[in-house]
Amino acid sequence: MQSINFCRNIDLLSINRDMPPFSLELLLDTDSCLFLQKRFDFIEVSNVNLSANIKKISEDCWELKGNLVAQITQKCVVTCKPVKEKLEIKLEERYVLQTDCASIIAEIDIDAPNVEVLETNILNINEFIAQVIGVEAEPFPKLHSTSEAHFFESNDKKENPFAKLASLKK
Repeated sequence: MQSINFCRNIDLLSINRDMPPFSLELLLDTDSCLFLQKRFDFIEVSNVNLSANIKKISEDCWELKGNLVAQITQKCVVTCKPVKEKLEIKLEERYVLQTDCASIIAEIDIDAPNVEVLETNILNINEFIAQVIGVEAEPFPKLHSTSEAHFFESNDKKENPFAKLASLKK
């Protein structure tokens, strides 16, 4: 498996239907992991491993299937202490090249989930990995030891509006 930096593009037009699927086996290098760490304000990103195949399934349409594994560490939203998370994501994406002829893409439902309409024939692998990690990472990481009440309950206790009246009545 090759270790790559965060600048990999694939020309989808170079993948034909009569070819075997284009195979990707990538492990992001340290600089690429640092880029992701800064982009998402994570504490750490490591062991980002992409294993996928891309094949052409119809005219101007390609399918990517595979797995993405990553180890990320974020700050707990309550305590700001590190929360580790291992992402193991099954990938199934379709890419449709935007063309002037609507009949070409009529056989693919471009509004379906996991279908992306591309403006160019270049698939930017770094942006693909970043988007997958950004969507799949826990949006509000919280340590298991943090109490629910601390997270959801405000420290400012609101008094009953009639509490003062009740105290005068006594």
